[in-house]
Amino acid sequence: METDSDVILAHRLVDLADEMALGFFGQDPDSRKKADGSPVSEADLAVEKAMLEVLAAERPGDAVLSEESGAISAAARRWILDPIDGTIPFLAGERDWGTHVALEIDGELRIGVISRPTEGRRWWARHGFGAYVSPSSRPLSTARRLRLPQAALALDRARVGGFLFPGSPVGAVQERMRWTESSVCLVGDLLEGRVDAVIDEGGHVWDRAPVALLVQEAGGRLDDLRGGRRLDGPWLVYAGSGVARELTGLLRGVAG
Repeated sequence: METDSDVILAHRLVDLADEMALGFFGQDPDSRKKADGSPVSEADLAVEKAMLEVLAAERPGDAVLSEESGAISAAARRWILDPIDGTIPFLAGERDWGTHVALEIDGELRIGVISRPTEGRRWWARHGFGAYVSPSSRPLSTARRLRLPQAALALDRARVGGFLFPGSPVGAVQERMRWTESSVCLVGDLLEGRVDAVIDEGGHVWDRAPVALLVQEAGGRLDDLRGGRRLDGPWLVYAGSGVARELTGLLRGVAG
């Protein structure tokens, strides 16, 4: 079971990552393409190294899954790290990037934190204790609990955004909903009620793990379009309960 000290450590890891990443932001850090074509910068690598050093010192028996280093050992407790989620906007000098941290125990997500340091904002959750939003400077003492609406909502009235690839099949049905453009933190918009659902057409476990826990702890639903909640598949839908069923039903018809 996770402890209060694990929650504090998760926030410390994000504090460290945010501070370091902001030091590189706007400074044109060196970068290269990885094998999959996505970029990695010296900032990603430096932030990840610092986070791994903290975990090695403070939780030496825990496993880690991190974007740049992959799987590090195996254990019932596993930290999942994305040091800079959104490297492309980070390198472009845009604001929609941050750090993702999650703790998984025996395959169950227990802690999740995502940040947007350019906004001084953080969203975090602990299994069974709810989801919260806070300023980065005082994430525990100034937390506001988040609850997604449960009332039924017709899809044509739902505000929906997404992380979609060019040519996505979702384009064929976007007129069925009130599509919204991406923001500084689209998931934050969902958690705080500015959108009703988010469609994710592709991502990795380190992108999705803290988001999945946040949505569940806020009373929402996630669906991989196969009736499950796998984080390593091609699709995920995060939504308030009132719109989830109709939206996932529609997407199953177009996404295959």
